[in-house]
Amino acid sequence: MTVDTCVIDNKTYMEIDKTTIKGDTYVYLVNSINQNDFTIRKLVANQGKIFYEGLKDKNEFQIALMYFVKKHENMLEEESIIE
Repeated sequence: MTVDTCVIDNKTYMEIDKTTIKGDTYVYLVNSINQNDFTIRKLVANQGKIFYEGLKDKNEFQIALMYFVKKHENMLEEESIIE
């Protein structure tokens, strides 16, 4: 299995999931050393190159996080993360 990784602020993050919301693709990343360090970025294409872009505000983050939680709700309940 291959896991995509990237470096943000000198930290290596692993791509754990992707989802598309209203035409935008969001990537969910976790720090390879500290699993409590989680971030969400948007995939953006510009001049033939694809890169991660930070989210514009707290609202965009909350929407992307909500989609992630909904997508994985059964798994989270099984792990007793959500009560």
